[in-house]
Amino acid sequence: MVAGRVVPRLVCVGLVLAVTACALDAQLPTEPVLPADPIFARMPREIRTGAADMVIERVDRNISREEVSHAVQALVQDAPICFPWPGLWLDASDRRSVYFARFDLMARDWGAEVAAESRRRMQEFVDLGFLAARDRPDLGPGAVEYSLTPTGAQFLHGSPYGGERPSFCGPAQRRVVEITSMQFGDFNCGSLHVGFTHVADDWPTWARSEAARARISATLPRPGVQATGSVSLSRQWFRRGALPPGTENGALHSICYDNTHQRVVGDDLELSPTTQTQASSH
Repeated sequence: MVAGRVVPRLVCVGLVLAVTACALDAQLPTEPVLPADPIFARMPREIRTGAADMVIERVDRNISREEVSHAVQALVQDAPICFPWPGLWLDASDRRSVYFARFDLMARDWGAEVAAESRRRMQEFVDLGFLAARDRPDLGPGAVEYSLTPTGAQFLHGSPYGGERPSFCGPAQRRVVEITSMQFGDFNCGSLHVGFTHVADDWPTWARSEAARARISATLPRPGVQATGSVSLSRQWFRRGALPPGTENGALHSICYDNTHQRVVGDDLELSPTTQTQASSH
């Protein structure tokens, strides 16, 4: 994919042969005649004609507060809370979901305290149901086999074999209490900056251990305590056939776009730990 240049209204990502199709003054193909469709009618012309695979559009100023709240709630609900893996000495495995940790070799070369702390951290993941563990004395006196559970496979980001450091990331499952501000402009990840308050009615369903809850409390307020947050939003459209599974076309998202490398690089959702008032669960 090659991105077109940024224009005042939108950013387009199109096919190699249609790299200039994002410019507002470019010659676009004739739009196809299709049955009346309210969503289709709202799509940017670059999407309707197939000149671009994805368009990031400015949020319209008559946007409803309800749509903004719905979009922010989805982001707050799914905001990742991540627990990075400790450093491990791993023996090779022929399965990507199975890991052979050699705590005996870690104690020998890195020290007993390092090995014990890493083993304790890995046990936290076992207690959370992300990993299953069994001793493997046939491999060594301090060898443990860890295997991903279905939940662990769902939450795992990165890999212990290189690249991004592995972490288990579960959804925050927090709730938007109120949209407190909406400001239009040019922000890093959108054209509408939204301020809001949020709260957790309970611990995340996956945070079953006290150790996990203590780690969550180090970055976010405990259940029942409100905090402030912010995010900037854009409207995102996809060509038919390019829509990611589970994504609503034309929905509001926080999209940080790297023009240099022509790719989306994340969002700017902030769930500030600044606490406010005690909130009742409902």
